[in-house]
Amino acid sequence: MGAVATLRPELILVGGRVHTMAAAGAVSALAIFQGRVAAVGGEELRELAGRGTEVEELGGAAVVPGLVDAHNHLMHTGGVLSQLQLYDCRSLGEIQDRVAARAREARPGEWILGRGWDESLLSERRHPTRQDLDPVSPENPVVLDRVWNKLVCNSAALRLAGIDATTPDPPAGVLYAGTIERGPDREPTGLFTDRAKELVRRHVPEPREDELVAQVEAACRAYNAVGITAVGEPGLWPREVRAFQRAAREGRLTVRTDVELAGWGFGQPADEVGLRERFEGLGLEGGLGDELLRLEGIKLMPDGGLGDRTARMLEPYPGEGGRGQWVVDPEELPGLIRFCHDLGFPVDCHTCGDECQQLVVRAYAAAQEASPKPWLRHRVHHAYFPTAEVLGLMARHRIPAVVSSPFVTNLGESFVLSVGEERASRVMPMRSYLDAGVPLAGSSDSYITDFDPWVGMYAATTRTTVAGRVLGGAERITPLEALRSYTTGGAYATGREGWLGSLEPGQLADLVILDRDPLAVPPDELREVRPLATMLGGRFVYDAR
Repeated sequence: MGAVATLRPELILVGGRVHTMAAAGAVSALAIFQGRVAAVGGEELRELAGRGTEVEELGGAAVVPGLVDAHNHLMHTGGVLSQLQLYDCRSLGEIQDRVAARAREARPGEWILGRGWDESLLSERRHPTRQDLDPVSPENPVVLDRVWNKLVCNSAALRLAGIDATTPDPPAGVLYAGTIERGPDREPTGLFTDRAKELVRRHVPEPREDELVAQVEAACRAYNAVGITAVGEPGLWPREVRAFQRAAREGRLTVRTDVELAGWGFGQPADEVGLRERFEGLGLEGGLGDELLRLEGIKLMPDGGLGDRTARMLEPYPGEGGRGQWVVDPEELPGLIRFCHDLGFPVDCHTCGDECQQLVVRAYAAAQEASPKPWLRHRVHHAYFPTAEVLGLMARHRIPAVVSSPFVTNLGESFVLSVGEERASRVMPMRSYLDAGVPLAGSSDSYITDFDPWVGMYAATTRTTVAGRVLGGAERITPLEALRSYTTGGAYATGREGWLGSLEPGQLADLVILDRDPLAVPPDELREVRPLATMLGGRFVYDAR
């Protein structure tokens, strides 16, 4: 039995199968005192009960630590929850039907927003255009984001944005500038890529602070219902950080959040003017905050994505060639990483291409060797294609690979279309990371894809796409390893392993009671796992029992 608090616990859970993810392994009971785990063990914990202690029978239910999604856009997911969901659309007709239904409900002139289409999964194998959207929403402006890095809008949105055949593309001299796709008559088709999206996006009304707070609350409810109790929230601007603070103050934040500030590679070049001065002027290091909300690090976005062939690669893409794009100047990137390191901020770098990941990991290693700060959890997210050198550096310096596990299932077909099945089968090599001794953390990168961590664990253990294709079966990991990636792995990646990720004395009492034992079912069944209740700091924030 673990250490026991001197005062009587407030709650004792007994008669379950509690996967502590710690040295104790699986136990049948745990005691909670003042929001933390006081003891773990078996039936003997009943003896700790005193006046006022509640003893709850688990009836054999499985319990796991609260799940940590180490890279998750919680606030923006809350906004997307109220928009059109297009992730499961398999034809242009389905997209049109959903837009038409929303247009019938919309006020005159109201913007219709949606997200999640992927041309690789549509029967037509092409992206939507304004010609597809105009008949079903002739008056309301429509903007539909692809899963990543593109959007399509209708003619009403183009008119409001003042975009026509004479509108120039963003300046070619700007890294990752993006394009306005055009037809033979030079008229825009409605498709915008990369930073060109901002030509339309800046005309969509920005949410007010109270709306941002409501988005946070909506996402928290949805996340608690699937067992998520902590996230790394990457790439926020000051007004968004303030909304998180307000949500916490008003009791509407029920997911522990590590805020990462938006650094280089976001938005337009003008947004990056003065970033060094802004970060220096804060006068603090990463980690400021409390158990619920912390200012944790800085996110950089040096390259693009794999599905749209903008990830920066060492070898050309098939077909027309090209090696992708840099979003941040590769000559400047190592210096920017060292700048953040010296300020005391962990750096979370988006890296999809192998050349990008190589440059970033080398910069992390150089910073740690020149000025050791092992408490700074510099990490790479997505982490698609590590070279042998990169694997060695990540293992040596304990640099976490924050893999977007659900991408294998939900975006795997777009990866095959982009680089072919052989290269795509090597994407996010979770088995290779673990075998090399690299810390592994699971994440969803929601709103890009499904935030449900059980889908992520299914993807990590089966490597099966939505089309039923096994994509790199040799890189499968076990259900236990997948669960670790969303518990102890996620806690380590965000520097919270002393608080979260396991159920042992002294850790925060964040846990999930499940409808089945995820370590006792076939991997194919992991995506069917459903929480019965989710606890945050000793208090149930979701309970469907």
